[in-house]
Amino acid sequence: MNLSEILEGAQTWAKTRRDIKYKMGGEDIRENGVLDCSSFVWQVLGEKKFDGKAWRNTDWIRADALNRKTRFRPIAKPVPGCIAVYGGRVQKFPDGTSKRHAGHIGFVVDPEKKLAIDCSSSQNGIRLHRQVVLFNGPSDKRSAGLIFCVPVEATDAPAC
Repeated sequence: MNLSEILEGAQTWAKTRRDIKYKMGGEDIRENGVLDCSSFVWQVLGEKKFDGKAWRNTDWIRADALNRKTRFRPIAKPVPGCIAVYGGRVQKFPDGTSKRHAGHIGFVVDPEKKLAIDCSSSQNGIRLHRQVVLFNGPSDKRSAGLIFCVPVEATDAPAC
């Protein structure tokens, strides 16, 4: 699968599956019509989030691209069809409490216009929209650890 096919698949989902709603941990569109961001990515790639060994969520995808490189590899700059992903983070408060913020993942459509397709709570489903968090980089605490990656078999992807 090349990046143009991935992008076309994501765009088709965004146009034809407006019925899908977002739910954290959602991964069954047949039973209840819900997905989360990483489940959407796996649906576009034609795979299941659970591969029989692991739940391949956003953090799993990011770790794979950075370390294992069994399924994804990082690229230096965003290109149409690549995946933008940032890992979860823990926010610590002065009183000693903390809050975990989930990471996020989506497909880059147009890096110049900061357009992406993702499945998110803010959009309540799969949408093409301006997604500045996925492009702001280290200066935006919401997207700490942002990377861009591609499936290892993407033949038309740029080098890292």
